[in-house]
Amino acid sequence: MEHRIDETTFSKLRTTPAKFMMYCALRRALRTTDQFRKNERGIIVGIVDEAWIWHCKSAALLLLTENRDAYSYDDFRRAVHVLGLKSKKARVNEVDDVAIIHPDHQVIYLAPSLDLVPRALRLAADVIVDIKPPSARHVLAARRIGGVDDLDLSLAEQIVLQPADIVVGLAARRSLTALDQSLLQEPVGARSRTPTLSELPGYNAARPWVASLKQDVADWRKDVISWTEVDKGILLAGPPGTGKTLFATALANELGFDLIATSVGDWQGSRSGHLGTTLSAMSKSFADAASRHGAVLFIDELDAIGDRARMRDDHIYYEGNVIGRLLELITHLFEQPGAILVGATNHPLLIDPAILRSGRLEEHIYLDLPDEVERAEILSYHLGKSLSALELRPLTDKLRMATPADLDKLARRAKRAARSRGGVINLKDVEAVLPAKVLLPEEVVHRICVHECGHALVAMASGHADVISIRVESHMVAGETVQDGGRMHYQMRDPALPTEKQLLAKMRIMLAGLAAEEVVFGERSIGAGGVQGSDLDQATRLAYRLAGSYGLGKSLRFQVDASRVDQSFAPTPELRTEVDGILAREFRATKELLAKEKGRLMRMSAELVVDRETRIERG
Repeated sequence: MEHRIDETTFSKLRTTPAKFMMYCALRRALRTTDQFRKNERGIIVGIVDEAWIWHCKSAALLLLTENRDAYSYDDFRRAVHVLGLKSKKARVNEVDDVAIIHPDHQVIYLAPSLDLVPRALRLAADVIVDIKPPSARHVLAARRIGGVDDLDLSLAEQIVLQPADIVVGLAARRSLTALDQSLLQEPVGARSRTPTLSELPGYNAARPWVASLKQDVADWRKDVISWTEVDKGILLAGPPGTGKTLFATALANELGFDLIATSVGDWQGSRSGHLGTTLSAMSKSFADAASRHGAVLFIDELDAIGDRARMRDDHIYYEGNVIGRLLELITHLFEQPGAILVGATNHPLLIDPAILRSGRLEEHIYLDLPDEVERAEILSYHLGKSLSALELRPLTDKLRMATPADLDKLARRAKRAARSRGGVINLKDVEAVLPAKVLLPEEVVHRICVHECGHALVAMASGHADVISIRVESHMVAGETVQDGGRMHYQMRDPALPTEKQLLAKMRIMLAGLAAEEVVFGERSIGAGGVQGSDLDQATRLAYRLAGSYGLGKSLRFQVDASRVDQSFAPTPELRTEVDGILAREFRATKELLAKEKGRLMRMSAELVVDRETRIERG
């Protein structure tokens, strides 16, 4: 591949902004590949938006052949192929021309979708890349090499949101000084059509369900299947700021459906939340969705609807009627063709089980904090792809606890900083608005590593976890608690009917961080408690369930519904004493286990101090 453009080629690019912009986009997509960096031979498959694909073909020819039309080799007639689309000059689709031969040079296959790439070619490809449309920076560059510099970043960001033909036209326009920018504003209702879920980074946990739903909706539209065969309900759970509302919007766009967004708070806020007006507001939202013949109804704060097992006596009539009516409305909604229901919550355990059963909100997806790759991709997306994910990684790798909402906020501040100085956004703008960080002392980092490794060792010893990942922070965001300095993630193999032994194993995992600190340092820190949801909070609640609800304590007496342990609950002195005994007994057992593994514990934590993250798998 040609890394430099000669004078003749450059002069041609100056007058063809579409080719130039896609040339930049193509280089951006390929810059990390060996085919680009080391000029290694191979088959490259690029997925590119159909509206840009022919411009991309011209750019790819330029990149591979230095503006020659073809190689002189015998094994390929062309250096660049387009799959699944018919060019204006061709009588047949170019996909018919595919002959997979291991090349002695480089060849690029372009397709608007990976589905249009033959399976054999996908397997033979050395590289498969996603070629994004031109960014705002590319539009600015196209104008400048064309000899005009009358475009600022904020206007360029509006331009790249337009269809491809408008982007090309504005990049080629002689002057933008007199441009009526109101024509770039989206028409009423258009904003809800973008972005689609396919365009958004992250959401990896939900993508398999979305892909199946999209296929089912397509088959339903073609009358291949009836609406009764489509999965219609999903619950999104996760910490605040993980993109649950944006997911619903993007899902509607992906399906080509309308979005009706509401929340339990909206229903209850209707005329002071009187029962009749609350039920009326609920019914109106569902009726609106049912009438569209293609709608996603999004209900936020679903946990606020209540749970009949947790109701206070003075709320039974109100909450019972609300939940009962909601169940009726869901059932009726799913009988209407084209209606999808998305619920969102930060507290899934507080939702009535009847709402979450099969046939209602039956798919449950947990949206966790984004990983290293996702953080960079999300920030790049919110910056309008002006900076690539690869460029942003050195900065986003420092934001391990950032939510997608945090990254969106960061992008807005960075763009504002760039506008203030009148320039194109760069890494310094992003770095300037990063949240203030306080360096954690090494002894604190070491303690956090010991704490998290204690959890991991006991989890592996339980036999109920196969893969465990740990990561710790070197810094903490000013004003946040040190409890967020480390995080262990594992997937428990939860049995359908857990036994006492299995529940106690979970309790020991919860207590293992504290136990590890005592084994190594001879004393414990506050890192396992202090807030709801902490290790100690979870262990205590589980102990109350064991002794007071499950009949797994000293007596078989049932004292409290298991769900009420998470609410206002005043245990008897006898139950309190028994729970204290359970926690003390399991803490001793956990400490004994870790004392035997002290050498391994110290070795693992020392490695974690250096690496800051690790992954453990059962052998």
